[in-house]
Amino acid sequence: MRAVRCALGVLLAGLLALGGPAPAGADDSYLLRPQTRLKVMILEWIAATGEYKEWSALDGEYLVSPAGTISIPLLGEIVVANDTTRSVGDRIAALLKEKTGLATPPTATVEVVKYPAIYVTGVVERPGELEFRPALTVMQAVAMAGGRQRGTNPLGYSELEQIRYVGELSRGELQLKQLMARRARLVAEAGGASAVEMPPELSTQAADTATQQIAQRELSLFAARAEALTRQLDSLDELKVLLGNEIKVLEEKTAVQDRQIEIAQKELSNISSLVDRGTLAKSRETTLERVVADLSSNKLDLVVATMRARQKVSETQRDAVTLQGQYRTEAARDLQLVEAEIGDTKLKRNTALQLLEASGASLSQDRALKSLELQPVEYWLTREGDLRSPFKVQQTAVLEPGDVLSVRYDIPAGIAGLLQVSVNSEPPR
Repeated sequence: MRAVRCALGVLLAGLLALGGPAPAGADDSYLLRPQTRLKVMILEWIAATGEYKEWSALDGEYLVSPAGTISIPLLGEIVVANDTTRSVGDRIAALLKEKTGLATPPTATVEVVKYPAIYVTGVVERPGELEFRPALTVMQAVAMAGGRQRGTNPLGYSELEQIRYVGELSRGELQLKQLMARRARLVAEAGGASAVEMPPELSTQAADTATQQIAQRELSLFAARAEALTRQLDSLDELKVLLGNEIKVLEEKTAVQDRQIEIAQKELSNISSLVDRGTLAKSRETTLERVVADLSSNKLDLVVATMRARQKVSETQRDAVTLQGQYRTEAARDLQLVEAEIGDTKLKRNTALQLLEASGASLSQDRALKSLELQPVEYWLTREGDLRSPFKVQQTAVLEPGDVLSVRYDIPAGIAGLLQVSVNSEPPR
């Protein structure tokens, strides 16, 4: 079995040395951006055993935060925005080498397991968020959204869409309130505060009952966790008091033992003088020497017991400090995850709000020309960082993560004028 592992290790080393096949999600040309989910795998070649060692503590999936960073244990925050997966992997390996003092850096591979979503709006059957994949074209995205919309509002929106956007917006608002309440609790725990300071919109004076319940749940959880920590610390304090009393008793016994040894040694000195003069037998001196030795041995036992009790006191104090540090560290780690979720939720909420506003603008009249369904469509793309946004593209154009694709009717001038009259007119009563 060991021979098989060695052979596999040599084979893997050869593949890595030659560049090896790219991972399924690898795209060296893709520049990382927020909301990209990465998979990191770290291997170290152990020459002595001829095997690769996995760094399982650092392996896993990481979500690029809105600030363009990922947080890796041991390394902390690493800026990855506008960088490639290969470059990030090289930097991680170099940082690990510097951090751990290895002679050669480990092998760090980074691949994209999930790209930021794209959004398709307008005259499609299922507008909304779509999962991105490399080399995705405009036509493929439209097909994933159900194709061109049929039998609906001429401007590409329906009342059902508006209801769906309202639901998505409400769900986003609820999730955001839950995350904000959780963040307030974690900030208090990480900072060692005695109370949670909720944001104004989550205060107990808020009129919304659901909002009050969200805040109250986090406050109750904070109180329960703080109480559990206090009980553990109190238990350690009680143990420390008991150990202190034990040390006090041992010290008193040691003092008594010292007095007994002192008395026995004086008596031994007197007996020895009488033995030297021949007044007493040697056996009396030997018996007393044995008594002094026993007393000294008992004193040594008391000293050892005292040292052990003091050691336990030190361990108890260290446990209390570790417990408090672990409590705050866990809160700080969870706070980073919540911050990333808040950024993601805000992005989804704002997108739903924009879609709702766009759909509401087109629903004032739904009796415009049915012939619009026979008109060709055009594609407009909104891309972050592109000053041309929105700009018109062809159906063969390749999309990028985070793009917002709007599918619109290419309305001739005559029909557009008639549509404008219809939209501005009052609806029938």
